[in-house]
Amino acid sequence: MTDTPLTLTDYAAEPNFLVAGVAKTLQEESPFMDKLTFVDAGSISVKTMHEGKMADVSWRRIGNPHGSVVNTKPEEKTENVFSIGNSIVLDKMYMKDQSKRLYDPMTYQTRLTTKSIARNFCDKVINGLPSDVDNPVGLWYRVKNDLAASQNILAKSSGLDISPDATGLAANSQAFIDKLDELLYAVTGNFNGGQGLYFLCNSTAIMRVNSIFRQSGLTDSTQDTLGRIFKEYKGAQFIDMGTKYDDTTPIISDVELADGTAVTGGASTSIYAVKIGAEYFTAWQEYALDVSDPEVESDKVTWKSVIDWTVGLAISHPKAVARLYGFIAK
Repeated sequence: MTDTPLTLTDYAAEPNFLVAGVAKTLQEESPFMDKLTFVDAGSISVKTMHEGKMADVSWRRIGNPHGSVVNTKPEEKTENVFSIGNSIVLDKMYMKDQSKRLYDPMTYQTRLTTKSIARNFCDKVINGLPSDVDNPVGLWYRVKNDLAASQNILAKSSGLDISPDATGLAANSQAFIDKLDELLYAVTGNFNGGQGLYFLCNSTAIMRVNSIFRQSGLTDSTQDTLGRIFKEYKGAQFIDMGTKYDDTTPIISDVELADGTAVTGGASTSIYAVKIGAEYFTAWQEYALDVSDPEVESDKVTWKSVIDWTVGLAISHPKAVARLYGFIAK
């Protein structure tokens, strides 16, 4: 990878107004994508190196040499690129219509398509599976199968209940805060969040966090350039991953199994702690976000514009991501 991370803010400043418009819509639709960095790789695959284990170095007495125990070789992984986008097709009659309208049809369709792209991208960041050969593998699978047991944190085997009507809610809320500390430690090696660290969750978890923090006096929050306010815990921001394109189904569900092995069939949910950066967890691109000018098709009656973005995901550090699962928020 190159050392040229881009953000949606960079794209929103593009002189190409089509690209800038799509980027601004992605920013508005997905706070997560707005925080994410996209490394400009210029290739269809990249290699990441997972840090190996340190050797147990030696002490020595005067006159004796040091030992030469070798550190464990870094684990090399290959990440592949995928293209997300859509063709926006509009009949020539709408393009030629000169009547007064509240919105331009092509602009409207482009905006709606872009919102769907944001929803789909965030969905695959969490729920993409190896069997989904056309999109990246998401964090649910990666943390469970590819990362160490230390990155998988169980709140409670039967489900730690922090829902509003839970029995023993006060004690459960304190236990939940303890688990947040454990989650922080899994990705930082300390109990402080710091810059670039985010808690990815659903809206139900956000509402419960707001309530618990308000009652516990943990009221830190921050505001971004778009005026959105994010709850913080020790510097780590909570990000609602939102719903899928149907505008109903949460990307991180409230019906996971408490043991974390499935995202349906239970009553629990999860929070993912993510350290964002090229050397931790990042998105990357083969080439820049591309939005084509509307052009008439060969049938002479259809206009088409295409949004195309070749992106992938990469975890470059074995402690860049962790998951807290097995708690009930709804």
